[in-house]
Amino acid sequence: MQDIGNRLAKETSPYLLQHKDNPVHWLPWGEEAFALARKLDRPILLSSGYAACHWCHVMAHESFEDPDIARLMNENFICVKLDREERPDIDKLYMSALQAMGEQGGWPLTMFLTPDGAPFWGGTYFPPEPRYGRPGFKQILKEISRIWRKERERVLRSARALNDALQQALARKSTDGPQEAISLSLPRRVADALIDMFDPERGGIGGAPKFPQVPILNMILHAGGQTARHHVFNTLVHIAQGGIYDHVGGGFARYSTDELWLVPHFEKMLYDNAQLIDIMALAWLHTRNELFRRRIEETIAFMERELHIPGAGYAASLDADSEGEEGRFYVWSYEEIRDIVEPDMFDLFARVYDVSPRGNWEGKIILNRRNAIELMDEHSEKRLREQLRRLFEARQRRVRPTRDDKVLASWNGLAISALANAGLAFQREDWIGLARERFDEVINTLWHEGELRQSWNRHLSLTPATADGVANMTKAALDLYRATAQADYLNWARRLMQLMMDHYTSESGDAYCFTHESVTDIPLRQVFAEDEATPSWQGMALINLIVLEHLTGEPRYAEFAQKILARFKRDIEQQPVGHATMLHAAWLKHHAPKVILVHGDDSRETFKLLHGLTKQLKFLPPVAHLTLDMKTNDLPEHLSHAANIQQRPALLACKGQQCTLPVHKPEDLPRVVDMLKMI
Repeated sequence: MQDIGNRLAKETSPYLLQHKDNPVHWLPWGEEAFALARKLDRPILLSSGYAACHWCHVMAHESFEDPDIARLMNENFICVKLDREERPDIDKLYMSALQAMGEQGGWPLTMFLTPDGAPFWGGTYFPPEPRYGRPGFKQILKEISRIWRKERERVLRSARALNDALQQALARKSTDGPQEAISLSLPRRVADALIDMFDPERGGIGGAPKFPQVPILNMILHAGGQTARHHVFNTLVHIAQGGIYDHVGGGFARYSTDELWLVPHFEKMLYDNAQLIDIMALAWLHTRNELFRRRIEETIAFMERELHIPGAGYAASLDADSEGEEGRFYVWSYEEIRDIVEPDMFDLFARVYDVSPRGNWEGKIILNRRNAIELMDEHSEKRLREQLRRLFEARQRRVRPTRDDKVLASWNGLAISALANAGLAFQREDWIGLARERFDEVINTLWHEGELRQSWNRHLSLTPATADGVANMTKAALDLYRATAQADYLNWARRLMQLMMDHYTSESGDAYCFTHESVTDIPLRQVFAEDEATPSWQGMALINLIVLEHLTGEPRYAEFAQKILARFKRDIEQQPVGHATMLHAAWLKHHAPKVILVHGDDSRETFKLLHGLTKQLKFLPPVAHLTLDMKTNDLPEHLSHAANIQQRPALLACKGQQCTLPVHKPEDLPRVVDMLKMI
């Protein structure tokens, strides 16, 4: 038997490095693994996960560290470890294959491939021996090996069937989609129809496990009626006060394992925190609920303190585990809290934060305010925050969860947008300043030879970014342009959008592929539009096209946006909940006004107008900033319909080619909103 050995020690991915000492002969994804599989006539065992994944750790400890299981793997398979965050395109392809088999997705993803990369069987987490109603990994390894040797045609048949299913799904979307426009009323109808899916008491959609599902909440806040929006506000309040929020250190966990928002899956992902900052800023515009402002402040502080890598951007995540135990860093004993909290505050603190001798999770305490949802008077809240500070200082002495230091273009784009939008909503120039700094860091780190790269972790990945990275960084540039009026950000948005159009456009010319056209180590370039834990990159690209057409007047953006909507029309109508970001884009295309801010000598006055209109509209509209010579009053051609600017800073809001009269004073902004309703 050829001694392959474990080849992960020279990798930079924290996830891959977690497995460098396994007795398994792991190889990273690449041609070497496929060449060995062909040479030795073995199937490939692909294991995909990420550094903060709890069940990935469990399977690693139970199976990949076990010498007997490792021997079975090494003797019968070429074993490949994949960081799904470094290569989400590969992970998505094989996850789609697993779902085509009728299995539910999740991580770790365990897939068996032919030597040419075709999947033929798979699953997610497997225990070493049969339990939890799942087969044992040892038995699976032996049976797959037997089938490969004794029933090869059966394996190849399965691989062909899966490949045909994936190809047909792609071809169907490319060729037979109807060309009529999406109904203008569809986003509103879908948003209001979702009311019945919400938990009326605690918010959220569905039961345990319960996820924030921010793309859906975001679509409802833009397109839904008052009742639907109420369910969103209720959901966000319960998330903000539940155990899914870290009341001691700030920041949100990935999801709640129960329907109460009490017990989190303790990993903290950058993308969840970014999305929740963004939507809570929008919810604050609607409600002025002080709770949302506080959670945004605390979460931004958490991101800066625990995720920021100076000079590079934000790290990807914090692990769920520490000292080999899920949640150990975050939970408390009754005695610990009693010893740390000031005696005269203990009774109040215990009542508000659900502290009791019996605990609320496996005998331990997860701090939460589910039974004290409403904020108290400021004096009491200040005293409670002081007790949380004392707990924070005590917790800092514990063994910390590990941090995945990968800087990902996609997730940083979401975070930069959130900072810029929260800064604009709350008139916080410091948050806008953070957004500018992080944008510069990410561009300086990941922009290389005219391309955006996927990730950085001590070394730059030369793999081109997947489309979500380009789309999210484009939106970050557009949001910064709106917040700062700096033309450089609009130029970056156009440059990134051009990159998308040049290198990610599908062969059919009506959508964007997930991978750059130069990527050759994946069997299939995928085209899809469904939301996942993050907003659909197809939907984000669609939003960017719509906004860029608003801002530049260039018809090519609108033309491609219409092609995307036509291509996915049937999918959106058949599965609207899964295409919430696409619905949000459709709403934006038809309903969102474009705001034109004309700057004179005092740009601060124009920003007062923008902040005022944002509060009136309760969302952040596309904004074209024009710095004009007030003496000539020279408007660009595509805005020539917005005449009558006069000789001072002005704000206009337009739908299509119809604009309101210019407004020069914040007190006149309600008139603009009233006029927009008539257009």
